[in-house]
Amino acid sequence: MPVATPEISVVVPTFNRADRCQALLGALAAQTLAAERFEVLIVDDCSTDDTPTVLAAGEANVSYRLRPLRTATNSGPAAARNLGWRQAAAPLVAFLDDDCMPEPGWLEAGLSFLTDHPAVGVAQGRTTAPPGVDVSQLQGRHVWRVIEAATPYFDACNIFYRRDGLEATGGFDEDAWWPCHGWPGCTPVAWGEDSAAGWAVVEAGWGRGFVPGAVAVHDVEQRSLGWHLRHAYLDHVIIGLAVAHPGYRREAFWRPWAYRREDVAFLAALAGVFAARRWRPAALAALPYLWWRRPSVRRPGFVVSCAQHVAVDAARAAGQLTGAVKHRTFVL
Repeated sequence: MPVATPEISVVVPTFNRADRCQALLGALAAQTLAAERFEVLIVDDCSTDDTPTVLAAGEANVSYRLRPLRTATNSGPAAARNLGWRQAAAPLVAFLDDDCMPEPGWLEAGLSFLTDHPAVGVAQGRTTAPPGVDVSQLQGRHVWRVIEAATPYFDACNIFYRRDGLEATGGFDEDAWWPCHGWPGCTPVAWGEDSAAGWAVVEAGWGRGFVPGAVAVHDVEQRSLGWHLRHAYLDHVIIGLAVAHPGYRREAFWRPWAYRREDVAFLAALAGVFAARRWRPAALAALPYLWWRRPSVRRPGFVVSCAQHVAVDAARAAGQLTGAVKHRTFVL
């Protein structure tokens, strides 16, 4: 039987991914950490598929303590994570996303690291692509995460926190969320809420760390062009993060005044194209952008990929300009 107070709580936000929840329950059952030492809180963000049924069945069948929760309204992963950790019973909290499958030693490695490093308030786990997938060959609209060292992003797909740190800082920013408002075929987008949470804990005086033994495998999937455009426009959140958290700007930005070199190259290309109407050599300003952002000419859909890259980069530029104006800071 589970003990009254687990040593670590696992929190997973989910939305309309019943099949992945089923796989995740199995992966957590295979953990090397004894079942009585942890609990799992899966927070259903108002799914309309079979997620509630899967979780109810899991609650009755798994060996560890499973506590399904449900948000009052579909409010995004930050709100779901906040509901989860605030209901958690343990002093340590591990976060996974529902598209990440933890390897058997994942939870034991995270618990051991935080136990051995009491000054650390947040520690990232190692996140890999599925076996056999070479992410360097992916292009177009694929989405994945590969994390091999500590990053300034504090991706919540695989991360460990002390509850004290979350309580002191308020947890995840629930405003970094773009819902669909009923648009057909739309997938909601969130960005930056996990980065803000990690930096807030660090700025509160806690240390940070990386746990190479806490491995989770992140799925690779394709998203719609609309999703990528919405996500790109959310770069305005990046500007707010840079203003609120100087450490993020210092570590994540290519230069203090530019997030990515490709962003500067896009603006230079745009200026060059317009200037070329009067002076044709100005078009050469587009060469760095064309080189850095080119898709492979040997792959199908080359022309379409080029057009999509330009559209997404234009959305990024618009988002960053919006953020720069809003937060009164200079960013290209």
